[in-house]
Amino acid sequence: MTSNEWYSKGVALQELKRYKEALDAYNKALEISPDNPKILFNKGLVLKSLMRYDEALDAFEKALEINPTDAKTWCFKAELLLGIMKYEEALDAFYRAVSLAPEDPEVWYRRGMALREMRAYEDAMDDLEKAIQLYSKNYDISSMSASEWCKKGMGLCKIKSYQEALDAFNRALELNPTNGKALYNKGVALRWLGKNEEAKLYLEKAVEVFDGKIKANPENARFWYNKGIALRDLERYKEALEAFEKAIDINPSFTKAWIGKGIVYDRVKKHQKAMEAYERAVDINPLYSDLV
Repeated sequence: MTSNEWYSKGVALQELKRYKEALDAYNKALEISPDNPKILFNKGLVLKSLMRYDEALDAFEKALEINPTDAKTWCFKAELLLGIMKYEEALDAFYRAVSLAPEDPEVWYRRGMALREMRAYEDAMDDLEKAIQLYSKNYDISSMSASEWCKKGMGLCKIKSYQEALDAFNRALELNPTNGKALYNKGVALRWLGKNEEAKLYLEKAVEVFDGKIKANPENARFWYNKGIALRDLERYKEALEAFEKAIDINPSFTKAWIGKGIVYDRVKKHQKAMEAYERAVDINPLYSDLV
């Protein structure tokens, strides 16, 4: 097997939380490509999951020796240092991440959460507000479309600002009550806020909207994929799997549909099938590994 094939297998095993096997796969990949920072980064994540913190730190540091400008690796190194109570080193790593990616809201969010854990509450609030501002800065509120409000809400969900995200999805639905993505994502935000019954209602509405779109255009793989995501979150796994498979039939290179299929298989305990789907996703698009 090639380095990339071992790496792809590692990503799939990591998704399935089979961390020891994933570590073996990454080590095989590194035997062939010892200076690949992407593999070293994922190895660090796996070692962290296995609570082998010194080895995880070593993997992150090796990745940064090769690619010292990767803000994401600096963030994960910082979070690991925070976990082992090396607070000053953690802050140094976070500041390095922020200096490398000052316009990335996720970097500010991660540092804010770390500062909150360290009980530096005022500094934490400043960073969390900065993260929200960065997601908002590119939008002209007076002229935003429903899709733009939805996109903003999705960005806010990414940094776990669910109430602000909910406000954005509501604005999207005021402009277009049948925006399926806004309905679905409002359901997700409500679920994170603990409003499970209301969340279910919006997820079901999203399925209805996607069904209507499919009826009008049955060969649109994206509509089938969106339906599959909503059905998956409603735990209607058989229907979700059928929707993802339909999306793949239409577009065999639809990476996200393969990932969606893998997640469903994982949830119904068909782990080998899940792994095959994840591996297929990475084969099609190696950038999928960045989602891990």
